[in-house]
Amino acid sequence: MLPSDMIHDGPVNVGHLITLESTVDGLRSQNEATLTVLQDILSRLSPAPALNVQAPLHYTPPIPASAGWKKIPLEPSPPLDFDGERSAGKAFLTSC
Repeated sequence: MLPSDMIHDGPVNVGHLITLESTVDGLRSQNEATLTVLQDILSRLSPAPALNVQAPLHYTPPIPASAGWKKIPLEPSPPLDFDGERSAGKAFLTSC
């Protein structure tokens, strides 16, 4: 129904008003019931502990190297030689 259809010069239809009041009352009671259910759900969720808490990490001491083994330091290889060509620039930066 368009708003222009609701404007008229005749008497007000009482049946329509009663139907509208009844519908509004029904919607209010539904909203109140929904609010009650949501408040109940929230009250049940509040005391629950957070699920995203990580367990504490346990320290594990390093395993000592055997007496007969030498500890070899790891070193990165030096980058490729760069001759200034633009086409080789990306390969040089990647090797760095």
